[in-house]
Formats: sequence, structure tokens, C-alpha cells
Amino acid sequence: MLYCDSLSVGAAMSSRREPVSTEIKEFNSLAEFIKDIDDDVAELRKRMGELLKRLEELRIRADQEKKIRELLAKMGMKSEAASNTVSLRGLTVIFNPTAEQEQTVLEVAIENLNNKLTALQAMRRELEVFGSAELIAKIRVVYVDGIPRAVMFKF
Repeated sequence: MLYCDSLSVGAAMSSRREPVSTEIKEFNSLAEFIKDIDDDVAELRKRMGELLKRLEELRIRADQEKKIRELLAKMGMKSEAASNTVSLRGLTVIFNPTAEQEQTVLEVAIENLNNKLTALQAMRRELEVFGSAELIAKIRVVYVDGIPRAVMFKF
């Protein structure tokens, strides 16, 4: 049985949370399991690309909003600073978020995806060692939040 350490994720918006999902998958071979990891990596890269594009658009919008606030401040006009954020048992709810707030939330999501992607790629490299042994076994994998946490080879 191979155990993987838990993924340490720094979340700017909240403290460490409990795992969201747990799943058990079975594979007929190590090659099938590695292909599944490759598919997950490809999907994460695709999502990361989409989020990075949105992040760039938000940065531009946040920059424009900042310039407007600075211009209004120079003109002696005050901007309303009413809170639009509510915390509900670890969940942050933002009503009519500013571009800066959206940017912060998206940066956390991208960081989490990047950590997941890095973990999967490292696991794949480590699992290749078992591939050279040409093991013939069924494989049962326990996933927590989409990351393999335990791999069991059944001969």
C-alpha cells in the first residue's frame, strides 16, 4: 500500500477545511491508473488556462476601478466602503464583488489548482517506478479531493 501525504494548500480566504469528497476507483493495471492521472492533469491544465485568462481580465478591471477611486479621491469625493462580505461557517459570501475581490478569490482558486496539478505530476513520476517492475495486479485507489491518498495493489 502506498500512502501519500496530504496536500498543503495555503488559502488566503479561509482556514484549512475538511476534505470535500472521497472516492474509491479501481483499475485493471498500473498503466490504466497512470493514464487516469494523465487525463486529470490535462483537465486541470485546461481549467488553469481558462482561469488565468479570467484573472488577467480581472486585473485590468481592478486597475481601472483603482484609478477611478484615486481620481474621485483627488476630486474630494468619498467612496462608500460598506462591507459586501459575509462569513458563514467558513464560507465567504461576497455580494456585488469588486474586481479586486474577484481577483483575490480567483488567485486562491488558481493556487489550489496549481497545488493539485503539482501533486498529481509528482505522484505520476513516483508511480512510474512500479511500472518498470511489470506488476500484474488490480489497483484500488482512494482519492480525497481528487488527489490519490492511498494506492492498494491486489495480486
